[in-house]
Amino acid sequence: MLRYTHFPVTRWHAVEVSGWDRTENFFVETCELEWKEESGKQVTLKRALNDNAVLLVRLLQFDESDRSDPVVYEAKWVRRTKSGLHQFRLNTVVPRRREQESSAA
Repeated sequence: MLRYTHFPVTRWHAVEVSGWDRTENFFVETCELEWKEESGKQVTLKRALNDNAVLLVRLLQFDESDRSDPVVYEAKWVRRTKSGLHQFRLNTVVPRRREQESSAA
């Protein structure tokens, strides 16, 4: 019987991240998105954020004429790097129904 070894895959993507930092100032920062099969998506930013901050993340393409739409994520603080940057795990934000819509159903 053959056994297959599973090697974890990590992908890196250039992204543009925007949102409001811990001091409630709007920012736009370019960084790399690290996407690991076992731990999900993470970004490392210069800015400190509140836990559960909402971020807009847009994939940067080689050809800017084919701009991607931003995706909304919630940021969970992971750690501060040795170089002083802030690492966050990105969780997909699920749209909530408005109370009027949910009571009408």
